[in-house]
Amino acid sequence: MCPKVSAQYKIEAKGKIVESALIAFSKHGYDKTRMDDIAEAAKVSKGTLYLYFKSKEELFYAISETNILRLKEQLSTLMAIRKEELVSNAEKFYENFHNETGQDFDKVFFEIIAESSRNPKLKRMLYDHRLRIIDIVTEYLNLQVEKDLFAKDVDIKAISAGLVSLFNGLSISKVSGMSESSNKQAWKETIRAIFKGMS
Repeated sequence: MCPKVSAQYKIEAKGKIVESALIAFSKHGYDKTRMDDIAEAAKVSKGTLYLYFKSKEELFYAISETNILRLKEQLSTLMAIRKEELVSNAEKFYENFHNETGQDFDKVFFEIIAESSRNPKLKRMLYDHRLRIIDIVTEYLNLQVEKDLFAKDVDIKAISAGLVSLFNGLSISKVSGMSESSNKQAWKETIRAIFKGMS
């Protein structure tokens, strides 16, 4: 009779596999990474890996879910009472979120964009992931509207899509070698201009 595996063990094993997949995708590229590579990096058997994840697409989905949880955590720390605090906290978001997700996530994100041009399943996942992120940012900004920190007649969904695009664009700049100080400055100045226009 096999011993029972605790729920905590399953959570930890799954987390270790997802983290190993992120590192492997970043190091070798999504296309060249094999499930065997991920199992080896996570120090689990191939059978254990397939127990949790049937494909690399499922692993990318899990990486995306982790990213969404981190985004929600970061946005919850941005809650402010006064507009000045909101602008200051939003200016810090770019650096804080990059520190939280790490360079590996940026590399994998761009790997997935390239791969999605050949993989319809990945393309759909990427599309759904982006919509969910825009919805999360929209929800956060709507809370600021309710607190009268922004005008009520602003198209919050469009602003959210723009902020997500700005963040992704600056992430591309970072991966392409642009200095982090110029990326941070671009984020800060753009945030100030957008939030001023939303007042």
